[in-house]
Amino acid sequence: MKIIESMPVKSLITYPKTGAVFNKSKLLHIRGHAWAGELEVSKMEYSIDFGATWKMCDLEGPANRLAWQHFKAAILFPQKGYYEIWARATDTDGNSQPMLVPGWNPKGYLNNACHRIAVKVV
Repeated sequence: MKIIESMPVKSLITYPKTGAVFNKSKLLHIRGHAWAGELEVSKMEYSIDFGATWKMCDLEGPANRLAWQHFKAAILFPQKGYYEIWARATDTDGNSQPMLVPGWNPKGYLNNACHRIAVKVV
């Protein structure tokens, strides 16, 4: 066991829900929240190619020192098919969310792996 002294940077995509189906000819607007404990989230990105490339999201500043920050982005998919949208936040110390779940800890408080949702573009 180890005492948690600081929370790692994390983010969640809150819209759309996983399993959503969208028309290729329209932009998909995503939104979500990011948090970095006692730090601030300095950068928010998304990927639609399994983390090979990342694009910037619009990130709002925190409402107060410890608040979650809102983010949003508009995505135009290159073709029809199955996609995973991955979200990655970076804090003011340069720490980014990992691609895989970090080491186990009781109750999972330190899990800050990139959040991802699945969508189908028709």
